[in-house]
Amino acid sequence: MIDFRKYEQISMEFGQQTNILYGENGAGKTTILEAIHSLAYTRSFKTRLDADLSRHGQAGYQLKGLFSDQQGVNHEVRLKVESARKKLVSVDNKNLKSRAEIIGKFPLVSLTPEDGELTFGSPENRRLFFNKLLSQVDPVYLENLQIYARILKQRNSMLQAYANNGSPLDRILMATLDDQRARVSAQLHEARSQHIAEFKKLLYVAYEQLEQKNSLKMAFISNVRITAGEPEGLYRRAYQDSLAEDMRKGTTTRGPHRDLFTFFLNTKDLRKFGSQGEHKLVLVAIKFAEGRFLENFLNEPPVFLLDDLFAELDVKHSLMIVESLQGEHQIFITATDLADLRHHGLQVEGDTLQVIDAGKIQNNG
Repeated sequence: MIDFRKYEQISMEFGQQTNILYGENGAGKTTILEAIHSLAYTRSFKTRLDADLSRHGQAGYQLKGLFSDQQGVNHEVRLKVESARKKLVSVDNKNLKSRAEIIGKFPLVSLTPEDGELTFGSPENRRLFFNKLLSQVDPVYLENLQIYARILKQRNSMLQAYANNGSPLDRILMATLDDQRARVSAQLHEARSQHIAEFKKLLYVAYEQLEQKNSLKMAFISNVRITAGEPEGLYRRAYQDSLAEDMRKGTTTRGPHRDLFTFFLNTKDLRKFGSQGEHKLVLVAIKFAEGRFLENFLNEPPVFLLDDLFAELDVKHSLMIVESLQGEHQIFITATDLADLRHHGLQVEGDTLQVIDAGKIQNNG
C-alpha cells in the first residue's frame, strides 16, 4: 500500500487460514480489508470516491497484491489512482479496459458494519448487493445491467427535461429506448429468477445452521408482473402503459431497477419487525450463502473479510460462525480485544496475528 488512507508505504503478508488484525480503534485495521477489497473489485466497500482513500495531502494512491488461486498459481493485481478521473488496473501486467474484466476473478465476501444496510436499509441496498453478486458469476448479466443503466440514464434525462423545463419529448426516440429496455429487462428478469432460486436454497440452509427457532424466507418481487408468456412483450406493454406517469413524475417508474428483494422472519418483514440480533443473524446467513454461491459457480473458495464480526452476537452463534469458516477459507478478522475473541471461541494462539498500530505493523506468530 502506498499513500492509502493513513499508510504512507507498507507491505504485508498473510496466513492461508485465519488472520487476526488486532489494534485500537482508528489504528488502520479496516483499511487493510479495504485494500484487499479494492484490489479484487477496484473499489472499497466503504466508499466509491477514490479521493477519500488517498493519504492526506496526496492526489492518489497505489495498491499491489498477490492472489493465489485454487491451483496455487499467483496473480498480481495492481491498482493505481493518479487523480479523481484516472484509475489504472492491471492483472498479471495486463491493463484492464473495464471493471468487468476483474469482477468474479478473485471472489471475496465482506461482512462489515456498513453491511447492516442490507437488511435495515432501503430496497436499493438489496438490489446493489444482488447485482454485485450475480455479476460475479454471470458476465452476460453484468453486461445487460450496464446496458440497462445507460438506457435508463438517457431516458430519465429526457423525462426530467420534459417535466422540469417543458422540453418537447422525442416520442420516436423514447419508443426505441423502451424497445431496447424491454429486451434487456426480460434477460435480467430471467437471470435474476434463476440465480435467486439457487441463492435462496443456500440461504435457508445457512440460516438453519445458525438458528433453528425462527423461519427465514426470501422473496424476489418483480416490479413488472411476469406471468406465463413472453417476458419481453410484458415489459414492453408495461413501459407503454406507464409512459404518461413517467412524464408527469419526470422519472422511470417501472422496470428491473425497481425490483424488490425482501426477507421475512416468521412471515414478518425483517426490515420492519426484526430486532438487532435477528438482523445480524440473517445478515451472517446471507454472507455465508454468498460465499457458497460464489464457490459453487466459480470453483474458487472466496476470501472472507470480517470487520467487527462479533458485535451483537452471543457466544453460541459466534462459535458456530467461526467453526463453519475455519479450515476451509482464508479469513481476515479485525479485533480490538483479544480476550473477547477467545470468549467467542477463537483460538488466537494458532492463527496468524498481526498487531496494527497507526500503520506500524508487528508480526506475532
